[in-house]
Amino acid sequence: MKRALALTALALAACTGVPASLAEAPAAPAAETAPSWRAVEPENLVILDAPTGQVVIELFPEAAPAHVARLRELLAKGFYDGEFFYRVIEGHVAQAGREFPIASQPWPNLPLEAERAVSAEGFVPLGNADLFAPEAGHRSGFAVGREGGQEWLLNCPGALGMARDEGPDTGSTEIYFPLQPRRYLDRNYTIFGRIIDGMEHIQRLPRVNPSTEEEINAIFGEDKPLAYQIAMFRRSKLNFNAVFAVRLASAMPESERPAYEVMDTASAEWAALKDSKRDYSAVPAFIAPPVNKLDICSLPVPARQAEPAQP
Repeated sequence: MKRALALTALALAACTGVPASLAEAPAAPAAETAPSWRAVEPENLVILDAPTGQVVIELFPEAAPAHVARLRELLAKGFYDGEFFYRVIEGHVAQAGREFPIASQPWPNLPLEAERAVSAEGFVPLGNADLFAPEAGHRSGFAVGREGGQEWLLNCPGALGMARDEGPDTGSTEIYFPLQPRRYLDRNYTIFGRIIDGMEHIQRLPRVNPSTEEEINAIFGEDKPLAYQIAMFRRSKLNFNAVFAVRLASAMPESERPAYEVMDTASAEWAALKDSKRDYSAVPAFIAPPVNKLDICSLPVPARQAEPAQP
């Protein structure tokens, strides 16, 4: 077989005028393409342990620096450890933190960072019209909307947002994750991260309403036996929604630190994935022609667990 290959190479050289040594040489490697995946920095990787499973979140400090800085500070102090998802509304959001701020140290309010002025460089358009934003697309793996030079992160399922009171600058510690697209919240609440692994564990949380005004008054009232009874009743409803621990990957020992990668939204791989989810015309079971449009919340940018970096 080797002799036959050698004779073939010699024949090619004779026909083309190429020296036999070059005809036998392997082809030059193709030009390197941009990597399709990017690593998530440990200081932007949050690990949340809940009864339903582990949830992994990527922060986006460029979009909301004050909120990301606050969350890092809260995690360093173990703020959410032992707390609950105390508001889990079907088809709406799962909200976690300290249900009764009156019982904990107050934290200064944050400025609203729901949108920012940023150039279009690095923005990758979705490729079709959006119902809520003049233009929708992705930046660094995060779903965003744009109008002129303004850009904001979207309330897609798994987005990490900061809950607040009526005033725009009243968010401080209470976080939420949309369970379904809640796009009417866009530009009204600060989004500063997204779940990249384990969204199913948030979806599996038992649904529970926040405490009523009567329960709150009883818990912090003068009647101590009643306060204890109501508090224990409230806790019994939340036990399955406990937050065991939340921590930054950068605060974990390197040997225990998980590593994640997110598909690069500027890559050909992401463009091909979008096209595959937009065009279903080749599916023989479809009777009506597909609309060939993609809802930005229906296709989260993929993420995957990677091998930890070697020290």
